[in-house]
Amino acid sequence: ASPIYNGLAGAAAGAVSVIVTMPQDTIKTRMQGEEAKKLYKGTMDCAMQIMKNEGPAFFFSGTWPRMIRVSLDVGITFCVFPLLSKYI
Repeated sequence: ASPIYNGLAGAAAGAVSVIVTMPQDTIKTRMQGEEAKKLYKGTMDCAMQIMKNEGPAFFFSGTWPRMIRVSLDVGITFCVFPLLSKYI
């Protein structure tokens, strides 16, 4: 397969992975905050509070910057690795 095809496939895979994992990443980020122990009883409590206070769309806030970063990262890796593997 061509490097361009590999890169586009990698970028698409990266974008899908961001969409699928964004809610978990949002909860993880909240739980890593310094105030988390005071604000939340655990992971499920954090998720429920986000749902109640900010709404379901908040789980996907920050998706675009993360999607651009991950898609470029995976796309470039999928494009370059097969080319470099010939010399490794």
